[in-house]
Amino acid sequence: MRQITVGTKPVRGSIRRLRALERWALGFHGSCYPQSEHKEAYKNWKIPVHSGLVQGPRARVENQAFCIQQLLEAANHLSKAADRSVGYYRVACLLVWPWVHQSEVTVFYDRDYYLGFLGQANTLESDLLSQTLALHLPGNFIEHGHDVTQPEDEVEVQWWCIGEPA
Repeated sequence: MRQITVGTKPVRGSIRRLRALERWALGFHGSCYPQSEHKEAYKNWKIPVHSGLVQGPRARVENQAFCIQQLLEAANHLSKAADRSVGYYRVACLLVWPWVHQSEVTVFYDRDYYLGFLGQANTLESDLLSQTLALHLPGNFIEHGHDVTQPEDEVEVQWWCIGEPA
């Protein structure tokens, strides 16, 4: 369950919460989510953790990296179970660094829609998030990052799309 932090108290039960996230990622093993009859462009799952665990003054980089790795594991399970004979089906993790609570795993059913997220070029190629956090990407995944920092932001904000090639 996604929860929002109010205040600066540390998140209690962080180990239990991280184990639950690991079980959540394993739950995608063998799961395929074909496009429904409504012909949506995507289906997504937001990261199911307490916001204080992954962002804010009490968040630890180790926990953020673990959570992102679990999103990648879920995406890898979805990618391996995909039935590509039905139509376009690509899986990606959409990550916001350092605001990890906004991150998600997404299955795209429309190529043009996916390309809008992936972007034409990787503007942060010299500073890959996977290297910064020591993440293990699935073999067929690519990584594209963009700096989306706004003038009112207190920290540099990066938007990453880590997923299958379009």
